Amino acid sequence: MKTDRFHLEVIKIEDILVHEELDPSNSKELINFLKKSKNLSNPIIVASLGNKKYVQLDGMNRIYSFRTLGIKTITAQIVDYNNQEEIELSSWLHIFKGELEKFLTFIKKDPSLVVAQGKMDQVGHRYIKEKDFGRLCSIITNKKEVFFISTAGNFLEKIKRLNYLVSFYKNDLSRGALPYTLNGDTIKKFFKQYPEDNLIVIFPTFTPQQVIESVKSEILLPTGITRHLVKSRVLNINLPLSLYNDNKSLKEQNEEQDKILSKKRSRLYEEATVNFE
Repeated sequence: MKTDRFHLEVIKIEDILVHEELDPSNSKELINFLKKSKNLSNPIIVASLGNKKYVQLDGMNRIYSFRTLGIKTITAQIVDYNNQEEIELSSWLHIFKGELEKFLTFIKKDPSLVVAQGKMDQVGHRYIKEKDFGRLCSIITNKKEVFFISTAGNFLEKIKRLNYLVSFYKNDLSRGALPYTLNGDTIKKFFKQYPEDNLIVIFPTFTPQQVIESVKSEILLPTGITRHLVKSRVLNINLPLSLYNDNKSLKEQNEEQDKILSKKRSRLYEEATVNFE
């Protein structure tokens, strides 16, 4: 289904190249939900790479869950990755409970990583430096201590070091949206939202070209870092899993999808919303 507002298409999962590491523990609940509901609530988001290949921008857990259930196709919202009016690439931050000294000691075990103490007013939005020495990420404690992790090397080497750093806590992380104004007040709100946690890791923002470079190099970004904000994001399609049937061609699956969706009423919300989850 392609309209002037969105493009939904059933595609083969084998044609999707993922850009981030998977945390299987996050998929257990979704797999159980899919088994019980027998519906796909929201489409994944992909961008076309040409030749019927796609890069996954959002929906890693849905892709993994479908694979686990033996389903070979999935509904995707296809977006133009080069159109900044259609899609914006931002970052999540990671918040978790851990011992600061152990975390810093773990980081220092990699001699290519340099730890330096900083101040809150030095924390802010930044893009990753593709080559040479530069800041990799920032760490903030619930006591407002600030540490900057920097490294040299090329872009792909820096992604590997980010994965190393995240491996310390990836089984215990929460995540939140990176606020546009990073200061003591916004950080305080995050710790209030996650009272059991005491450490925040703030990541740089990547460009679409960097995400694609990572995908093509098969060096994936850590789980839960990139955040894709899509204008006219399609939600609540609630398509039956029976639609994704190996005995049907992609053409037949798309025709069935469009037939179901054409009977539903869609509404575009332009205003920002507050959603309780």
